[in-house]
Amino acid sequence: MMKKTKAVFMASVMAVMFLSGCQSKSVSNGRVNIYYAAIESGDYYEGWADQLKEQAQKQGADFEVGYAEKSIETQAAQIKSAAEGSSVILCGPVSADIVSELKAAAKDTPIVFINNAPDDSQLEKDRYIYVASDEYMAGQYQAEYILQQYAGRDEINVAILKGPRDASGAAGRTNGLKKTLKASGKKINYVFEDYAGWSSDTAKEFMEMFLKTGSPVDCVAANNDDMALGAAEAFEEAGYDMDSVLFLGVDASEGGCQGIVDGRMDFTVYQPMSSQIAAAVEAAVKLSGGESVSEIDCASEDGKYILLPFEKVDAANVSQYQ
Repeated sequence: MMKKTKAVFMASVMAVMFLSGCQSKSVSNGRVNIYYAAIESGDYYEGWADQLKEQAQKQGADFEVGYAEKSIETQAAQIKSAAEGSSVILCGPVSADIVSELKAAAKDTPIVFINNAPDDSQLEKDRYIYVASDEYMAGQYQAEYILQQYAGRDEINVAILKGPRDASGAAGRTNGLKKTLKASGKKINYVFEDYAGWSSDTAKEFMEMFLKTGSPVDCVAANNDDMALGAAEAFEEAGYDMDSVLFLGVDASEGGCQGIVDGRMDFTVYQPMSSQIAAAVEAAVKLSGGESVSEIDCASEDGKYILLPFEKVDAANVSQYQ
């Protein structure tokens, strides 16, 4: 299946190039030209693009963005075209499985990966790096909160709502949650687990179906705040005792923080998006000039990562994040 996918991918790249809408920029006057290859359009990634552009302008760099609309062929074609004039590329890979093809499309242009993590083997010191936060820690923090709240329990019933199947954040957060819960020695029953794709509506639908089973549940751990809020809404409408269930998310979004204030959510994890964006642009500028990212805060010793720390958020400190 993978061979077939790659064959279709390579056959489609040239055709898609002419439809991608990417316009290359020439490097002039010593300015850095940054191209952001985004996974798709929509509020989330367009929000990233707006903040990346703002940071690029602060650094005196030019900025352009292309939205792949979840098409690996489109993204590769956009990168190939952009590499003709861009000095560095910021890339949220549509799929981690085709990062080698994206690197080939970029030729000698360095890439700062964001939004979706490539495999470690695809990264290279001061050439192909990844800027984010350690997703495992977000899940670990959720598990620690659950274990703290149910310290006197030997058995805990957990429902998990995951992001997209191909999202590194979903995998990392879920692994951190499960491994930390397992290490507690308690009996953990996973009464529900599915991919809700970051969507509050999908999460709500899943929880509506789950509640009809009558299965016991002590907490709903979602990979992001939107899904946690969607789950809480399903429980509320079903007339469930909200004080008997914990609802946990990730991001400390405006909605998530307000959910904690209103008592609809119990816990979230602050993802320092603004710091990630600033670090990604700083790294891009350095790589475009052949410099090392080693002096950037939170850079790893191997020169392949810049990982900004997550922060725990609950009712005691949520006002600091609003």
